Amino acid sequence: MSAPQPRAAIDGAKPRIEYRQFQLVDQEDNLQLPQGWARSSRIVIPAGPGALLRTGGNDFYPLVRLEAWLAEPDPQDLWEAVEEADFRTGTGTVCLREWDGGPVGHPLPVGEPGSYRLRAYCRGRAEAEALVGHELYYEGVEEWLLQVWAVSTEPLRVR
Repeated sequence: MSAPQPRAAIDGAKPRIEYRQFQLVDQEDNLQLPQGWARSSRIVIPAGPGALLRTGGNDFYPLVRLEAWLAEPDPQDLWEAVEEADFRTGTGTVCLREWDGGPVGHPLPVGEPGSYRLRAYCRGRAEAEALVGHELYYEGVEEWLLQVWAVSTEPLRVR
């Protein structure tokens, strides 16, 4: 029996990172960042119709894979960090955006409008952080896997 596969995916996205951040957001909305988000140590900040993703490096292009799942996928190994957050989408389609809101690649249909969970995996953060101030606009040192699936009407949570 083969392993479960995502219903849709975007592989090889490379958002341009400034201010150590990029976004996953509903294709027709903007993030709604909570007060105090800049002081948070989290790498995933829930922000209404999406999430702010905080990188270890700056002025570079991480390698990102975004996956839409029908149900919660099995946990992945070999990642240095993992965090989850809930968000809502009014269109059922999300996109990656750069720090300034510029789009990265094509939107990804995740399902019906509603509540979703994001599980973000990351590796290479320390290596990318070590390059800050030494190299500019390098690619792929930091890698992300973003998995999204619908959740029931249970309350939004941050894990």
